[in-house]
Amino acid sequence: MDRWARKSIDYEPGTKWQYSNTGYVIAGRIIEKASGQPLFEFLQQRIFEPLQMTSVSDFDNEPLAPGNADGYLSFALGPPRDAAPSGAGWLFGAGGLAMTADDLARWNISIINRSLLSEASYRAFETDTLLTSGAGTQYGLGVHVGMENHRRKIDHGGAVNGFVAANTVNPDDRTAITVLVNLDASPAPDQLSGKLAEILLEQAQPADVARTTQARSIFEDLQQGRLDRGLFTANANFYFTDQAIADFKTSLAPLGAPKDFRQTRRWLRGGMTGRSYDAKFADRTLRVWTYEMPDGKLEQFQVAVND
Repeated sequence: MDRWARKSIDYEPGTKWQYSNTGYVIAGRIIEKASGQPLFEFLQQRIFEPLQMTSVSDFDNEPLAPGNADGYLSFALGPPRDAAPSGAGWLFGAGGLAMTADDLARWNISIINRSLLSEASYRAFETDTLLTSGAGTQYGLGVHVGMENHRRKIDHGGAVNGFVAANTVNPDDRTAITVLVNLDASPAPDQLSGKLAEILLEQAQPADVARTTQARSIFEDLQQGRLDRGLFTANANFYFTDQAIADFKTSLAPLGAPKDFRQTRRWLRGGMTGRSYDAKFADRTLRVWTYEMPDGKLEQFQVAVND
């Protein structure tokens, strides 16, 4: 059976992983047919050597060198077990590269500096692919593309037996975050990437800090049945009837002061800035979200159970 066909049965039919990995394998075969070279040889010549990525190895056809981290897996809630390597050819085009953190950083820097490919190639690489219906896929050429908290983001994860990775580049901020974990199917890369982005990027936004302080103050005022109407638009003031304020007080006051109140997300919608917060209490977490007009007044202030 051909290598790309075998790859399509690696995951449950119909899943994102199935089609994503099959596409990579097909792309790898196209490169081999067009260049007349084995895929790894082509990558060495066109990418790794120009970027001085000297540590890259092809563990699709050979085991990792001694001294590298071992891969593990676990069954249900059981302890970590040694993960057997994939058979030769199984990872072709879709996850057979190993390298040092330094060399992976060189690849990320090349994306930020746009130093390896032509400008047209970078544009194609990071442009959202549209379906025939016109709907966006948030997927470029082998990478996820989109906006998060006003920032352009290019990212992708990866998984092979015993290892999981997440690689994110914020080109306009000239930053990249990479997390590598040697445990099969671990959620840690995405979780750690999110926390690192919060530390590296989000805490550098003074407006977010000020708005978080304001949102918490409004929340605590509503717990006491108070509302500073000068902070809100006419629409929002219409929403906050005496009955609404009374219900906010009755339902929120028994919770006491939040133990923590922090922003979790920021986005744009219809000219407004949306912000979402987690208000944490001893026995529950509430979601608070706002919509801010360009003049700074709040069009919405909502509270709900955080599912």
